Amino acid sequence: MSLLGVLLRIEALKAVKRPAFCVTLGIFVAIVTTYVVTVFSEKYGALPSPYRAVALPEGWRYILPTNFGPAFLGVSMILLFAPEFSWRTARQQVIDGLSRERVYLGKVMLLLVLVALFLAIPLLIGGGAAIVSPSEDGPVLVRHTEFNYMLGYTLVLGLAGSAGLMLAALVRSSGPALGIFFVYTLIEASVGSLLGRWSDALQPITKFFPLVVCDSLTNALLHYPELLASENANRAAYGRELMEFLDFEVLAVTALAYAALFLGIAFLSMRQRDL
Repeated sequence: MSLLGVLLRIEALKAVKRPAFCVTLGIFVAIVTTYVVTVFSEKYGALPSPYRAVALPEGWRYILPTNFGPAFLGVSMILLFAPEFSWRTARQQVIDGLSRERVYLGKVMLLLVLVALFLAIPLLIGGGAAIVSPSEDGPVLVRHTEFNYMLGYTLVLGLAGSAGLMLAALVRSSGPALGIFFVYTLIEASVGSLLGRWSDALQPITKFFPLVVCDSLTNALLHYPELLASENANRAAYGRELMEFLDFEVLAVTALAYAALFLGIAFLSMRQRDL
């Protein structure tokens, strides 16, 4: 078996035996299923729904769990990686013959698998629902706009997972790492608010903050110009500031840069600190 196959098998065996991860994944599947049922149920009168009856591809912007999927992935990465330091699993792998670089490579592969998994779950559940709720335009599941929306969600998954991997490598304990993961949300919001009040010239900088980039990439207004035009028309009618987004390409590169930075910090921590 190749090295990559061995590393992937090791990570898979550890993941399926980790109850905390299995519970987290089960909760994620349950919430996604509830979202899908809510979106499609109004068409058949099964449940009251705040949305109009929708089919795919229009329904993807309601089904994709952009508001909680990345958080679940980041939590999963921490739960799978951080305990390895207290349990000495990572150290044992080095003793058994794996280099630190290969142990780290295994975690990056785990991250990629989790990104694919957390993307595939809503796509499969939503696609299954589309079978019983076909679009009026025919069997069209994805258009260019939905593809960009899914790509934005995938980039945010990678960014959140990279942040979880970095925190696990630095903090090396699940509880504190999870605390920092969620407290950062409040810190970034506070810093952004202070910068905006301090100087209007600094306000554009906040658009490059990690969470702001994530929110922008998964905001339907970025990917659906007609929705953005409608929202700005309403804002203009009430004299409110119009919404503007950075270009998708700029946001995508920024997200990738953050992910690379987080992975680099995690790599240095693995190389320089005791396991």
